[in-house]
Amino acid sequence: MPILLYIVFMKYLLFCFFILGFNSQGVDIHNAAKTDVVSKWKLEKNKDGIKVYTRSAEGVAIKEFRAQTSVFCKIEELKSLLIKAENYPAWQANITTAKILKQAKSTEQYIYYTSDLPWPVSDRDVVVNSKMSTNKEGVVTFNITGAPKYVDHKDDFLRIEKIVAKWTLTPKKNGEIEVLQQVTADPGGNIPTWLVNMLIVDGPFETFTNLRAKFKK
Repeated sequence: MPILLYIVFMKYLLFCFFILGFNSQGVDIHNAAKTDVVSKWKLEKNKDGIKVYTRSAEGVAIKEFRAQTSVFCKIEELKSLLIKAENYPAWQANITTAKILKQAKSTEQYIYYTSDLPWPVSDRDVVVNSKMSTNKEGVVTFNITGAPKYVDHKDDFLRIEKIVAKWTLTPKKNGEIEVLQQVTADPGGNIPTWLVNMLIVDGPFETFTNLRAKFKK
């Protein structure tokens, strides 16, 4: 394979890390563990303090992922990292541009981000609503859902319309904070399911590697 074609192909594969996987039958990822239509989590990668799991749901082709790690830092630092969407391209895998469309309240945002892909794959964009909450134990949760109609579609992008995600930040007694991300999304367009499922692990692993690097002492 010519080297240029190989590079283009690899960039196409890497994008699949960003689009992740969508449960088209609408299984709620926040309650999926309580249903019997979802398989048990399978540990796919355990390296450098990062674990990445995947699972399937009955009748759903594309897998869901869960990534987790622990870091020593103040929880306000992690909250700031997730709130400052304009900095996503610096640490989240395969996000090219990102901006906050609206700060609805102190705990709610509408965020827009894009991924620039090599021809002939269409570039993608995403609009999400992110709501932050904190429980009495100090656990911080960002619940993220797609808001594809919040802004008009752009001619240069194929919009990812279906996405559900969650970030959970759990303080531990030893001073660490456990960070968990769980995502399911529909990439849209003609991207083979087997390809998405094959590569779903490395994107979250890259994101969490970048996250850990920000808080290394």
